[in-house]
Amino acid sequence: MSASGPYATGLWRRARRSDHPCAVVAGAVNLLLGCVLLSMMIGGPFVEATTRAQETAAQELAFRVFGCWLVGGLVLFLALGMTRTAVVHLLTLFLPPAVLILVLLAL
Repeated sequence: MSASGPYATGLWRRARRSDHPCAVVAGAVNLLLGCVLLSMMIGGPFVEATTRAQETAAQELAFRVFGCWLVGGLVLFLALGMTRTAVVHLLTLFLPPAVLILVLLAL
């Protein structure tokens, strides 16, 4: 009997059972993170860049955080078999910026 066999199976089953509540939490956290990253990108109230170099550094950091959060979340949720949470993760990271861009283009 392997040491991680029963424990890993139990963890995987618990993760699958908690897919729906985790999807709600992941969606809420992603929306909040998206607001913070958008604030970093455009120079919001807490991220005020005074030079072009600071503005570029803030944008690069926001892109890096977004990419790591996206890939890390997908790998984690798919490894645990949480497909609903993975789909919500993708939708809440990509849909709000897409809607915002479409609204701004329509104006």
